[in-house]
Amino acid sequence: MAAGVTGRGVHPKELLLWLYLASTAMLFAGFTSAYLVQRFHEFWKTFPIPPIFWVNTGVLLLSSLTFSAGRRAFVQGDYRKFRYALMVTLLLGVLFLFGQVVGWQLLVREGLFLAGNHKAVSYFYVLTGLHAVHLVAGLIVMGYWTWRALRYRVGPEQALGLRLAGLFWHALDVLWVYLVVFLQVNQLF
Repeated sequence: MAAGVTGRGVHPKELLLWLYLASTAMLFAGFTSAYLVQRFHEFWKTFPIPPIFWVNTGVLLLSSLTFSAGRRAFVQGDYRKFRYALMVTLLLGVLFLFGQVVGWQLLVREGLFLAGNHKAVSYFYVLTGLHAVHLVAGLIVMGYWTWRALRYRVGPEQALGLRLAGLFWHALDVLWVYLVVFLQVNQLF
């Protein structure tokens, strides 16, 4: 049987993570719904999204690939490759977060601030900032697993925890791709 799945169904920890991810999805669905409602009112200003946010998308997607490679190495017992892949995943996550800060700074240089400008700008900051908060949580999880892997404290008995960490990390990717595409499409009209 797959790790985390018993004859009775999904492991309780996995169920809790899925419930957390569902509530997070509802949070972002609420914000994007509010965005759409506000979008068609007066005083809505579109603005060009700095290209760094698309570069960040590639960085975050690459981090999911490195995590997946690391998890495969873990399953195959190649702990050296596993540790290396986790370190690269963590580094790419930090690079993504740094890229977000750069993107926000570019917006500020254009005179686009969180408060005081237009609703579109505020929503952009709130949505991307809220994702960044979740990403920090993901970096803490990745940091924990990387630290454990570097200290040789990860074995087959931790397969469920590692799988859950991957599920959370990949969910951050899906959420980011949704957000960046949603925000870009809404800047076109």
